[in-house]
Amino acid sequence: ECMEQICLNDYDGIIITHGSDTIAYTAAMMGYCYRHTTIPIVLIASNYELQDARSNGIPNFYNAVCFIKEQAAKGVYVIFQNDSAENVVYLATRIMEADTYFDQFSSYGKVDFGRMVDGHFVKTEHEQNPSMEDVNAEKEKMVKINNGFKKSVLMIRPYPGLDYSRILIDENVGAVLHCLYHSATACSSEGNYSAVDFIRSCRKKGIEVYVSSFKQSVNDLYASSMDILEAGAIPLVNISTEAAYAKLVIAYNQQIMKPEEFMNKNIYYEVLPKANI
Repeated sequence: ECMEQICLNDYDGIIITHGSDTIAYTAAMMGYCYRHTTIPIVLIASNYELQDARSNGIPNFYNAVCFIKEQAAKGVYVIFQNDSAENVVYLATRIMEADTYFDQFSSYGKVDFGRMVDGHFVKTEHEQNPSMEDVNAEKEKMVKINNGFKKSVLMIRPYPGLDYSRILIDENVGAVLHCLYHSATACSSEGNYSAVDFIRSCRKKGIEVYVSSFKQSVNDLYASSMDILEAGAIPLVNISTEAAYAKLVIAYNQQIMKPEEFMNKNIYYEVLPKANI
């Protein structure tokens, strides 16, 4: 609401201070909503309270200011200093939650967008990253949320022993995001532990189930992966959990296009190219 009330062109850039726990989700949401921005929008956080000598909050703020002052790139980013004192610049839809041991963020696909070095942006040249011409190209606004986020998205992470019969889905759930193991699988046996039976049950209720993340190749899928697709799950390809969740929340709370059509578009670099492995 705050962002929608201001004229972006009145500013050289915008810095959003945020908690580190959920910054990856907000960043993805902002990336989708403001893909069309003609200024840099930078989200930052701090690993400790600012008065703590270990805090990286001030360096993060400083580098966000430098990034904006330099007008290094249009779009939405996160800048966060890692434990090697590298000031990493993340694409908003590719930053992943920090790990629970070292408290370090990472980029989906393992390729960061760039670094801030001595107050200047240095892009990581890699085939996974969009070109600067693409980043700075004029883009149309694709997201308009009417009447807030009324439909929720239920996200499920699989684990051995997950009992789907204990999951309650009410009328407020617009869609389900079912994460998969790295091999694009989940339990496909029959009964309360079956992701396949759960998907069928959701679809009978008129609720679509999206699964992530699939690889682009269908030739190497396991039998359980095929069972999941045959049950009617909609595959999301080469996208992080955080970016997929935020994208689904938007898809089911906008009226511009059908949700599945929205999910099939690469809106702000969230879908990575096919991996060369």
